Amino acid sequence: MSLTERPQLFIGGRWVDSKGGRKVDVHNPATGAYVGSTVLASTADIDAAVASARASFNSGVWANTPPEERAAVLHRAADLLEERAPELAKLITSELGCPIWFSERAHVPNPIRHLRYYGTLAKDFAYDERRSDGTNTSLVTQVPVGVVAAITPWNGPLSTPSLKVAPALAAGCSVILKPPPETPLTAYNLADALSQAGLPDGVLNIVPADREEGAYLVSHPDVDKVAFTGSSAAGKKIMAACAERIARVTLELGGKSAAIILDDADVDTVVPALLPMAFMVNGQACIAQTRLLVPRSRKDEFIDAFAQAVAAQRVGDPIDPATQIGPMVSRRQQERVEGYIATGRQEGARVVVGGERPSLPSELAGGWFVAPTLLAEVHNSMRVAQEEIFGPVLAVIEYDGDDEAVAIANDSVYGLSGSVWSSDEERALAIARRMRTGMVSINGRPQAANSPFGGFKQSGIGREMGPEGFHAYLETMSIAVGS
Repeated sequence: MSLTERPQLFIGGRWVDSKGGRKVDVHNPATGAYVGSTVLASTADIDAAVASARASFNSGVWANTPPEERAAVLHRAADLLEERAPELAKLITSELGCPIWFSERAHVPNPIRHLRYYGTLAKDFAYDERRSDGTNTSLVTQVPVGVVAAITPWNGPLSTPSLKVAPALAAGCSVILKPPPETPLTAYNLADALSQAGLPDGVLNIVPADREEGAYLVSHPDVDKVAFTGSSAAGKKIMAACAERIARVTLELGGKSAAIILDDADVDTVVPALLPMAFMVNGQACIAQTRLLVPRSRKDEFIDAFAQAVAAQRVGDPIDPATQIGPMVSRRQQERVEGYIATGRQEGARVVVGGERPSLPSELAGGWFVAPTLLAEVHNSMRVAQEEIFGPVLAVIEYDGDDEAVAIANDSVYGLSGSVWSSDEERALAIARRMRTGMVSINGRPQAANSPFGGFKQSGIGREMGPEGFHAYLETMSIAVGS
């Protein structure tokens, strides 16, 4: 099947025509060129997808399949995706506009790894535990949560769906996946691979849709759990809707992550290591390190170093391996980011580098680009320091002493990610332990692949990845089995 032309929805294990949905064309954010098209689901399509998932779950066709057989399907699907890796990387870059090297190194390998990891975990997991108080014995067992609605954003077209679909399927759940209108094409490759790998009909249904239909899916009475990645504002609405019927939720929401640069940090080490963490997916990442906390005694040194590095970022066609910063995903996102830069100026921030649209070749003139931007003289109370911009905009915030640095880092409604930079590992670890955030990196080191992903405060509820991400799709049941 074509990677770019998807005129039907995937419901009940088959490609079916939409019942009243609308066609949507996908255009390359860098050039405006036509990429492909699909159809966005109607509420009638959502009903059909949920009914299919519910029927498959109630039948036990997948939920009662032995874990080792579920694992085999996930592993075969991972192999099939790996065979298509070069094509998938190009498709993601064409839909999203992120640099091709990031698609090749992260957007495609990570979903393959998730499928394999959760396949192995499903096979090896201890579902049953016998507990005795000396008189009575209970069998405490883990069972699948049921029908899962997985709602994913545009900035991880394959990786974010896999974070939900892989553990949910590994646990024995049935899934309705709703990708967004901006990047609807890539996720269908999960249907291709899993169906070909032997997943029973109806266990996975994929229905790209807009916000109204997404809200309808969230409120559907036959959905047992909602797994959502997106904005905190949307997460609040989803949590309220799920509360009406006590549906389970996992919410991975926004972030405004702080990079605390301590006064003993080496500027030549910090700057090149930190920028990729700040500008990943062209700055459109919830874990992006966008608040740069620098000691006041060294502010000029760090501002100058960051300014040179930001100005040197190569902006251009994301299909070019040399490009470091590509376009925003849409014109709306481009205008949103530019609006925040204007707000920063109004609030008193100084634009050190960037702040305007970059000068680009004529073939990219219609692309939705924003020049990587560095703001200085930012106070943590400013909107550019408190709100998620979701673009290549960094804010330098000055501090005096470690206690103030921690206080500024924690002065946020978010708590998703962060980092500490120091030549003293123990000092950095002590600072990291004081940060109210779900994930912290010491000196830019990556997290282990089986580490939990999620945040504090308005950055979400629950965790994805690792065994924690598997537990999120299980319910605990206790059976009294005798003395």
